[in-house]
Amino acid sequence: MLFQYLQHRRDCKFKQNERAERIRALTQCHGPFTAFDREVIDKPIEELVQDVHRNVLQPIDLLRTYGRVALRAHEKTNCLTEVMVSAAEGWLQDGSINFKGPLAGIPVSLKDTIIVGGFDTTVGYSGFVGNKEPEDGAIVRLLKDAGAVPYVKTNLPITMLSFESTNEVWGRCTNPHNSKYSPGGSTGGEAALLALGGRIGIGSDVAGSVRAPAHFSGIYSLRCSIGRWPKMGICTSMPGQEGVPSVYSPMTRTLNDLTYFTRSIIEMQPWKYDPSVHPLAWRPEVEKDYAAKTKLRVGIMRTDGVVDPSPACIRALEKTEAALRSAGHEIVEIDPPSPYEALYLGAHLLNADGCKMFKSFFRYGEWNDPGAHQLDWLMRLPRPFKYLYYLWVKYIRRDDIWAGLIQGWHEKTAFENWKLVAKREAYRYKWFQWWNSADVDFLLTPPNATPAVPHSGMKDAVSSCGYTFLFNVLDYTCGVIPVTHVDKDLDKLPVGFNIRKLNGVAQGAYKLYDAEAMHGLPVGVQIVGRRLEEEKVLAIMKRVEEALGEDKQERPLAYQNAASFVPKLAGKIMQWLDPQKDDVILDIGCGDGVLDLQTQEILAQGNGKIHGTDSSPAMIEAASKAAESAGASKCTFEGKYLNDALDLIRTPHLQTGTFTKAFSNAALHWVLRAPAAAQADFFHGVRTALAPGGVFAFEMGGLGNVAEMRAALLMAVARRAEGGLETARRADPWFFPDEAWATKMMERTAGGWRVDRAEKEYRPTAATDRGGIEAWVRLMGAQFFEAVEEGPSREECVREVVDVLECVCRNPSGGFQIGYVRLRVLATKI
Repeated sequence: MLFQYLQHRRDCKFKQNERAERIRALTQCHGPFTAFDREVIDKPIEELVQDVHRNVLQPIDLLRTYGRVALRAHEKTNCLTEVMVSAAEGWLQDGSINFKGPLAGIPVSLKDTIIVGGFDTTVGYSGFVGNKEPEDGAIVRLLKDAGAVPYVKTNLPITMLSFESTNEVWGRCTNPHNSKYSPGGSTGGEAALLALGGRIGIGSDVAGSVRAPAHFSGIYSLRCSIGRWPKMGICTSMPGQEGVPSVYSPMTRTLNDLTYFTRSIIEMQPWKYDPSVHPLAWRPEVEKDYAAKTKLRVGIMRTDGVVDPSPACIRALEKTEAALRSAGHEIVEIDPPSPYEALYLGAHLLNADGCKMFKSFFRYGEWNDPGAHQLDWLMRLPRPFKYLYYLWVKYIRRDDIWAGLIQGWHEKTAFENWKLVAKREAYRYKWFQWWNSADVDFLLTPPNATPAVPHSGMKDAVSSCGYTFLFNVLDYTCGVIPVTHVDKDLDKLPVGFNIRKLNGVAQGAYKLYDAEAMHGLPVGVQIVGRRLEEEKVLAIMKRVEEALGEDKQERPLAYQNAASFVPKLAGKIMQWLDPQKDDVILDIGCGDGVLDLQTQEILAQGNGKIHGTDSSPAMIEAASKAAESAGASKCTFEGKYLNDALDLIRTPHLQTGTFTKAFSNAALHWVLRAPAAAQADFFHGVRTALAPGGVFAFEMGGLGNVAEMRAALLMAVARRAEGGLETARRADPWFFPDEAWATKMMERTAGGWRVDRAEKEYRPTAATDRGGIEAWVRLMGAQFFEAVEEGPSREECVREVVDVLECVCRNPSGGFQIGYVRLRVLATKI
């Protein structure tokens, strides 16, 4: 036993050293992101493939970009296991990759279980170290034939029966949003990598293992039905387990990529690589039908009857429900067959072997996941003691839920297992009949009762998986999309909440729920179709995302009601800015400081800091409170010195040339409505604030931004204001230039700048915030309306603008769209 334990420690150390050496050898993947990297990371894979087909992009360059992404993500979360970038460079040269395929040149990350020729597939067990196969498994052969480039494998929990991702071979993988929490499991490493800039990945799902990580880490995933996605060519902790079959499925950073990736794999005819795949071609007509259907019937599952969803998950569900109602869809309250029955059947079928198979691969002294350990401990408890425990739970604690699960929790005979399978099939038929009678297009559910679990939390929450496990038992197709983030104020437990009144499963989940500690963690929803409905579910996920619009995070004050899209739109400009841990950054027009707080997570790793300025005292107060609450010592804010950003050049303490970077998001179209001389002064002020070689990245409304809104506001005000159109024109607070203006102003008029990059992007955005079009008009049009006499006339003016815009901006498929145009500029001080 001692020898076995010592070998276990040696093998763990060997794999970790091997990984570290492979990372060190990737000299071309170290260093900061380039402008090319940022463009690649932001572009949909369909466009990247087209560029590869046209020889506009070289696959080696894509590989190196995503190599840099993977190394950064790993540094933050420990998400990687096998690092295959160097080998992938060889595959690109030796003809292994088909550059004419639908995924030509696209780097793909893989759950550690997937067999790649020449690399170990440890599944987190030290006993599997050295189990290299000489040839690729079926999944990898298909990927290479499609043109994809496997480049890393990702972390997972030992046993794979956990919503955490920890093992002694590779270490603990952490949540990309909060290192004290899990990224999900068992495909947690994939989720962490994708959340931090990865592209497309493949995981497996037996009880929620691609959906829980999507929910915990804020990405997208699809759980395919059995036989729709290939699964040959893998190594697993539970070979032969067919009571609740595991399925392999796609995971991505964006919904567009999820759809394209899934379609591409199915169009590769995977049944020619894996005999378990149904010869069922992609059905574009189904996709089109559900993309065009005017009114969807949405069955909403508010609880599984075992663990009611936590306040954060309820808010995400209700937010999505409200968005769908607003878009004209019908919400149907449902009463399906008992989800608890599925939890019982699934748990007993999955562990019918008495937990023997996953335990058989352990070495002496090897660490076990706390959740899997609980399952095994209870399984090994002598039956007389287990029966006494059952009686105590059922009759003393009066907890029928937990008592029902532990009753009969022992290894099953073949006869007992067959009876369970028969009950599973009868249960599936009950659901089949129920769905036919309910006549809903899809179900909307929470993906889990809580957001991410803290490390080692599965000891308590191992049985709290009903919202995902249910659909494994039924073999329904389902996907997860991110909706919002935990808010420490909005998502507190209600006053008087008593955890002792909950059943044992719910107690395990709620022991871990802490809105304060979870603040900022992602929260998603689950979209459920029936068996083999991948095309339909993906089309509906897109409809749901369109209904939600850009509003994925609530913001304080008026931004919460009508302008929550602003921080979301900043993603690209922040990629251009590319904050590093030692940067000293100036944010001009910081608003409520949300971007500063996000950026400080990077700066906290080094000596950097960020200083936000804004002319609004309310915004500065909100930002300062948020920073204080989050303990964000790298963030500072001020408003008292800056009445307006145009005063920057007259603010001595900010004109010291100490900032390495400056940025502005969604503020300059207000600031720069000034004479050319004042505009030039502004850019002089930014330049003086920066150190030599410093960069300034800004995003603002571009030429043509909200054109329909601006026209409606101008005309309605002109008809009522004294002075007509000229008065309305003077009241117009916006300045929307184009790339040529920005380049001329910075390089010639102001001088001392080199414009490295400028682009304009049309970005129609659904108006799904509370209050809809009217809230937008009242907030953003406030300065226009001041030109009209206060009273009935002004209110008439508001109503006219709202009526016009509700006509012009109406989307035939439901809801309203605002025509945003974004102007982005990246410039260097010279």
